[in-house]
Amino acid sequence: MLAVAGLAVAVLGAYGNAARTAAVTARDRGGTLDCSQLEALWESADGSPAAAFTAAEIAEAESSGRQYATDEDSDGTVDRGYWQINSSHGPLSTFGAYGNARAAVLISADGTDWNPWTTYRTGAYAGRC
Repeated sequence: MLAVAGLAVAVLGAYGNAARTAAVTARDRGGTLDCSQLEALWESADGSPAAAFTAAEIAEAESSGRQYATDEDSDGTVDRGYWQINSSHGPLSTFGAYGNARAAVLISADGTDWNPWTTYRTGAYAGRC
């Protein structure tokens, strides 16, 4: 029984290291990210692991996972990055991978309020990951 418990700890430890490595890589590398990389980026920005999947789906719906995605709105504001952070949020609206994810964490109240994202309100995010 002790050997099985030890194996479980080793496996979980290895998974934890892999998840941390993916988070650092996504945060530092940027570029176009897939769903698992977006989840890791969200978590690297201190986002709730419970909200990571939804966060990734929203980023996919908003930017197709593209770091430098831009949308100029009719009101003169600009949406930037993975989570299309609007320029009305000042310096939170950035193309920086970590900064954009951190802005999404802050604006969404750590994944408890996705209403600022149109793709969430319309349901367009569902099924992206």
